[in-house]
Amino acid sequence: MSGWIPVFTLPNVFVKDPIEVEYVALVSPDDSRCKEYGKTNKNFPKFLRSFTDAFRRKVTPSVVLMREDAPKWVRSHEAIGGFRDAISISAVAHNKTSSILYSNARSHQYSTFFDFYAWNLSKELNILVTDNPAMLGMDTIDDFMGQSIAGLPTSRSEGLDTDETLLNALLGEWPRRFSRSSATWRSRALFRSLNMAHAAAQIPPLVDLTAQSLGRHVALWVSAFEILTHPQDGDAGLKEVYRVLESVDWRMADCKDIVHDCYLGRSGRRRKGNLPCWIYGEMYHARNDYLHGNALSDDRLVVKSSGRNLFQFAPTLYRLLLTGFLGIDFYGPPTADKTTEVQRILNFRFENRQGDHERAISRVLKPPAKDD
Repeated sequence: MSGWIPVFTLPNVFVKDPIEVEYVALVSPDDSRCKEYGKTNKNFPKFLRSFTDAFRRKVTPSVVLMREDAPKWVRSHEAIGGFRDAISISAVAHNKTSSILYSNARSHQYSTFFDFYAWNLSKELNILVTDNPAMLGMDTIDDFMGQSIAGLPTSRSEGLDTDETLLNALLGEWPRRFSRSSATWRSRALFRSLNMAHAAAQIPPLVDLTAQSLGRHVALWVSAFEILTHPQDGDAGLKEVYRVLESVDWRMADCKDIVHDCYLGRSGRRRKGNLPCWIYGEMYHARNDYLHGNALSDDRLVVKSSGRNLFQFAPTLYRLLLTGFLGIDFYGPPTADKTTEVQRILNFRFENRQGDHERAISRVLKPPAKDD
């Protein structure tokens, strides 16, 4: 049986249960594969135990492992990054939706939690090395004091929660994208879009947050939407995003009804569409205002009828765009006379997640309740 080797460390994510595909896994230091590796590489457990937060409280990082016999395509940074992006977006969308629905301060609402740590053990396992656009360096492990990102919460009890319906769909697409020397347009667009979404979902400035910084992130989100829906032989734009959003099998009337005046461009024209299309049109319009240098008020992204900020809804809306793009639906039709227990469970998971995201989207025009 092939062994596993560490590739990257994530000090801001605590994983209780492994997330894995055939050749790559995101695990905790307590995973049997980490422990097995640590038996013959004594510096590895020492490295993982060296992480703290800014106040020297112990932090338990997570580790990306790769099978030693993984094929060449798995070993590329792009493939490992695609694996991370799938997890990141599945977690961000789920936790941002939960925060909208329940007004709770959940971890993992931003992709910054999933940044790879800059330092890693060398192949010889006796020094630490980093090779990034800012520096090329090495140092001894004896002096190492790893830290989580200041300003992000850390927890030894709150494990990583994801939208497992979306995650399973994305991880199913992962080998189709990276195992082929020539990927299809659709597959390439999906993972380029996920990577852009990972950038868009980074936490805005921690201590100098401005309307301008939120506008910059909305611009990145719009790029993620356009990459995903680009028709290859035509131009990306509003209508292509609208087309995919309209293809979703919406459950709620609030998301399904074609009653909203959706933005169509600089001409000022609008057309009737559903609520998800309206939200995207307003994001697109605001993106243009920010990037074109127009004079803007600090509440440019705020929905007047509700006081809610469009920025907060971008991850949820992106998840629903993925629903349409990937064709996420029930896990197969029920049998003629009954639904099996497995199907019942899987269908519940789909309905539960889809319902959560739709309910979150439906709140964009409604002021927060007093108990929200």
